[in-house]
Amino acid sequence: MSSERLFSVLFLGIVALSLCLSSATASDRKLHDFLTQHCTSCHNDHVQKGGINLDRLEDDWDDPDLLLIWSRVHDRVSRREMPPKSEVPPDRSAINVFTSHLAEQLTQSELAQKRSGLRRLNRVEYENTLSDLFGIRVSVKDLFPDDPTAFGFDTVGDVLTISSQHLEAYLLAADRAVREIMGPPSKPLTIDVKKLMSRDSFATHALNRVFVKIDDGGLVAFQNLDCPMCFIAGQAKATGTYRVTIQAKVYQTDEPLVMAVYGGDVIRRAGPVRLVEYFDIPPGDQWTTIEFEDYLEEGHTYRVAPYGLSAPLVGPDRFKGPGLAIGEVSVQGPLEDWPSRSRKELFKGVRSRSPGIADARKIFERLLPRAYRRKVTPDEIDAPLKLVQAALDADKPFEDAIGVGLKMVLCSPGFVLREEPLEQTNGQEPDFITDTALASRLSYFLWSSGPDDELLALGLSNQLHRPDVLRQQVERLLLDPKAERFVQNFTGLWLNLRDIHFTEPDATLFPEYDEMLGHSMLEETYYCFHEIMHDDRSVVEFVDADWSFLNERLATHYGLKGIRGAKLQHVRLPPESGRGGVITQASVLKVTANGTSTSPIVRGVWILNNILGQPTPPPPPDIPSIEPDIRGAVSIREQVKRHRNHESCAGCHNKIDPPGLALESFDPIGGMRKAYRSLGEGTPVDLVIRFKPVQYKTGRPVDPSGTMPDGRRFKDITEFKKILAEDKTSVAKCLTEKLLTYSLGRKVQFSDREAVSEIVKKTEAKNYGFRSLIHEVVQSDTFRRW
Repeated sequence: MSSERLFSVLFLGIVALSLCLSSATASDRKLHDFLTQHCTSCHNDHVQKGGINLDRLEDDWDDPDLLLIWSRVHDRVSRREMPPKSEVPPDRSAINVFTSHLAEQLTQSELAQKRSGLRRLNRVEYENTLSDLFGIRVSVKDLFPDDPTAFGFDTVGDVLTISSQHLEAYLLAADRAVREIMGPPSKPLTIDVKKLMSRDSFATHALNRVFVKIDDGGLVAFQNLDCPMCFIAGQAKATGTYRVTIQAKVYQTDEPLVMAVYGGDVIRRAGPVRLVEYFDIPPGDQWTTIEFEDYLEEGHTYRVAPYGLSAPLVGPDRFKGPGLAIGEVSVQGPLEDWPSRSRKELFKGVRSRSPGIADARKIFERLLPRAYRRKVTPDEIDAPLKLVQAALDADKPFEDAIGVGLKMVLCSPGFVLREEPLEQTNGQEPDFITDTALASRLSYFLWSSGPDDELLALGLSNQLHRPDVLRQQVERLLLDPKAERFVQNFTGLWLNLRDIHFTEPDATLFPEYDEMLGHSMLEETYYCFHEIMHDDRSVVEFVDADWSFLNERLATHYGLKGIRGAKLQHVRLPPESGRGGVITQASVLKVTANGTSTSPIVRGVWILNNILGQPTPPPPPDIPSIEPDIRGAVSIREQVKRHRNHESCAGCHNKIDPPGLALESFDPIGGMRKAYRSLGEGTPVDLVIRFKPVQYKTGRPVDPSGTMPDGRRFKDITEFKKILAEDKTSVAKCLTEKLLTYSLGRKVQFSDREAVSEIVKKTEAKNYGFRSLIHEVVQSDTFRRW
C-alpha cells in the first residue's frame, strides 16, 4: 500500500485518539497538538488524501476494527515510518509519549472486552472427537460445510457459527456414528482370496492390448492405466481393515521400479479413490512381496499400477521397454473382532438378559463426562435417559433405545461446543479457565480431539495446571501417534498447504508435474515439520536448513542426484542447491503460485504474513493487480517496478518485493529456474517428456536479487535466506503468534504482545527450539486465559 494511502488509513486511529483527548490533561494536549501538526493537514474536510476525511471520524474504543487500526498506528509511528519523511520529523521524546499512551489505552481497552467461553468444534475436531470417544473409525466431516478461517486458522471461535446446515449434519453424523459404534448385528462376511493375476477374468481378454502374460505367472503392465483390467479381485464385503499382499517384480529392465496402489471405489468411480502408497520394487527375477493393512469401505477394492512408465503407441507384446509384473494377490478381512470393540466397551457391565433403565444409567454416567469433557449434572444424565425410557416404553430393543440416547448426546451443546468456563475464586475476578477446560484446550491443540482418560482425570482432579504436570502431559501428547494431526492440521493452515490442489499446473508449461511429485511435495513438508518438532530444532530451520526429506522423484525435481526409491529419506543438502527450509520447498512454492505463473507480490506477502509476522494491508482498490505475461513479452520485475514507482504503492512494496523477487528463482511447481518459460517469445527447448516434445520456450532470464528495506542486498535465494535467518526473534515471534491463534481460537492482540515476547525470550537459551516453544506456549498464563 502507498505511504500516502497507508497513512490515511492509519491516521483514522490517530485522529480518533486526538478527538477523545481534546479535553484531557496538559500532557494529553501536547499529544493532541502532535497529531494536529502531523496528520490533519492532509486529511480534513478540504484535503482528503487517499479519500479519507479524518475530521469526521468518531472514536470508539470498543470497536475491534478501530483497535486494529490503532495498533498499526502504534507500530508505524514507533518504527518512524510515520509521519511521512516529507514532513517535519517529530521529536523522539514526543513519539515515545504518544506510543506509550496509545499502548496503554489499547491494552486496557482489549482487556476490558469480554470474550466468549464457547466455540464450536470445527468439522475435523468433531470427527476426531467422535472417533476417539468410542474407539471407532468413522468419516463424518464430509457431511459438514467447509469451516471458515480467520487470521489463517479454522479454529477461531468468532467465525465458527452454527447454521441450519450444521444442525442437519449433526443428525446425519450421529446416525452414522451410532451404526459404527453398534457394529453389524451379525458377523460380517469376510473375504480371504488369493488370486494369480494372469487368471483374472478382467485381464485375460486384454492380453496383448494392455498386458503381457509371463511364463511364471502374472501379468505385466507398462503404464498406469485407469481401466477395469487393473483391478485386484476381492471387493470388500464389509467396511473395515484389510490385509493385502501383492507379489510384484520388474520386467525387461535392470532398474528398480515404483508400484502405486490405489484404494476406494476404483470400479464404478462413483466414490472417492485415494492413493494408498508407493512401493519400491527392486530389480531382479525374484518376486517382491508387498504387504500392508488398510481401511476400506464396503464394496471398494484396490488397483495396482506402475508409476512413471509411459509406453509408446505400440502393442505391449512388441514393446521392449520396462514393465511391472504383478503375480499373486491376496486380500483378507475385515480384521476387526465381532462384536465390535466399541460395542463391547459401551455395554460393559450391562446385564445380558433383560437390561433396563438402570443399566442405561450406568452407560450414560460413564459416558457423559468423557463426551462433555467435564463434570456433568444429574439433569444432564437424565436428559438422554428420558429418551431411552420413551423408546423402551415403545417396545424398542434395549440397544436401539441406547442408540436414541447416544444420538441426543452427539448433537447436544455439551458435545459439539467447547466450553471454557473460568475457575471460581474467593470473591476475586477469575483469571484462568478451569482445569477441565485446560485439558480440552491442550488436547485440541495437539490432537485436534478431546482429552483422553488420563488428561481428563488430571483436569477433574484440578492437577493439570501445575507446571510439572503440564510439561509431562505435553510430552506425552506429542509422543502419541495422534500428534500427527497437529503436524497435518497446523502445517496445513499455517503454510496454506490445504490449498495444494486448488490449482492444477498448466500441462503445456509444466509437463513434468505428476501425481507422485504432488504427493511427495506435501510429504517433504510434513516430515520436516515433524523432525523440527520432535528433535527441538531451531525455528530458524523453517527458514534455512542444510537438510530435508526427499525421495527420488522429488530429488530429481530439485536437480539432486544419488537418491533412489519412493520412500522419503533424510538428505543433507549441498550448499549450492538453494534448498532448505519451508520457503524453498515445492509445496509452499506451489501454493503461492497459480499453476501458470508466479507473482513476487503474492509470495512476498506470504513471507511477511507467515514467516516474519508482518501482515500487510490490502492494496488500494484503484490499483490494478499484476498479471504475469506468459507470452514472455514483459518481465515480472518490470511490472513490479511499475507498482513501486506508483505513489500509492511504494510504501508497502519496499517490504513485499524483496522476498517475492528472491523466490522468483522457483517456478509454479517449485522447480529451480534461471529463465521463465514462455508460450510466445523465446528460444525453443529440445526436450521430450513422456514421449512428447515440450511446447514451451525459454523466455527472459530470472533476476532474484533485491534490497531489503534496511539496505541489505542479496543476489539470490541463498543470500536472502541467510538474511531471514539472522532475524531469529521475528521468526520465533511469528510462530508463537500462530501457535497461540491456533490453540486459543482467537486473534493475538496488542495486549498479548508482552506475553509473546516473554515466551520467545524463554526459548532463546535453547536456540529457539520449536518443541521448547510449544512447551512455553502451554506454560504461559495466556494459554490458561480466555
